[in-house]
Amino acid sequence: MLRWRRDLPATLLMLLSFTLHAGQDDPNVWLERMAQSLHTHSYEGTFIFQRGDRIDTVRVVHSAEDGGYRERLQTLTGSAREVIRSVDRISALKGARVEGDGGQQGAPQRPPAIAGSMLRANERYDLQSPGYDRIAGFSCYMLHAEARDGYRYSHQYCLHRDTGLPLLSELIDADGQLLERLVFTELEFLDVVFEESLKARGCDARHIEIRSADDGGTVTGQEGEWYFEGLPPGFATVIATERVFGPDAAPSLHFVLSDGLATVSVYVAASEEVSEAFEGYTRSGATHAVARPVAGHQVTVVGEVPKKTVEWIAESARFRAAGAGEDATAR
Repeated sequence: MLRWRRDLPATLLMLLSFTLHAGQDDPNVWLERMAQSLHTHSYEGTFIFQRGDRIDTVRVVHSAEDGGYRERLQTLTGSAREVIRSVDRISALKGARVEGDGGQQGAPQRPPAIAGSMLRANERYDLQSPGYDRIAGFSCYMLHAEARDGYRYSHQYCLHRDTGLPLLSELIDADGQLLERLVFTELEFLDVVFEESLKARGCDARHIEIRSADDGGTVTGQEGEWYFEGLPPGFATVIATERVFGPDAAPSLHFVLSDGLATVSVYVAASEEVSEAFEGYTRSGATHAVARPVAGHQVTVVGEVPKKTVEWIAESARFRAAGAGEDATAR
């Protein structure tokens, strides 16, 4: 017994070392590191974004800040395009979708910060890792998330060993077809990002600003309440916000839904706020979008998920007028 007690510190050290090593290779731990990397590390670099037959090379400067992050993206191939993004911390944590110029400067969306807990709760993906690889000269951890049903795509990442930043991200459909790929070819982490490097170079640069004020599952205003009923398996509302696109424009609503990895945006705008209310479907690479009228509003659902998923979510949108009973819900 005395000998066992003398050996106890060494035994605990061995167990602790084993636990830390196991945690370092735990896909859930790496998934949470990736979700946090967006607003904790600053960098500049060049990446290649492939969507279908189209390939774009993009230069990015990314500044992580206490209030969120800012970044400047500029295409180096094809027609010149430039995007300046500013995203607050809540939106970054919750996985709010950040659109680019026509989607060409986008990428597979980062998961929300609650990704690990959501994935463990709904078990919609099989997480595994084949080990480590090397991208843009950096060692990175391979993370595969295989979808267990047809309502989401499979994801593959190679995460920077020190920061968790995805150096490679891919979306793959149920037939094993590659839908989108983003891979860095050059990357430098920065301690300081100078303000000049975040300013637009051209007068036609697109500016995108996302500010969140609410993180609930419903939005209630003077007109009534918007919410979702009977979402696809594994999906839940993680953030609901209001956006104003002009000084005289009424607020439009933006919901972010997620299953832990995939994020889907739902935009609700009064019909008179858009040039023409419509109902229909579009696709660009892995991104599907569907629109339908509900209670005098246009509901548009956009996400890097299969078509049937955005259609289901669009059909799940509900509106209840202020003062109306539960039986007065519009679908």
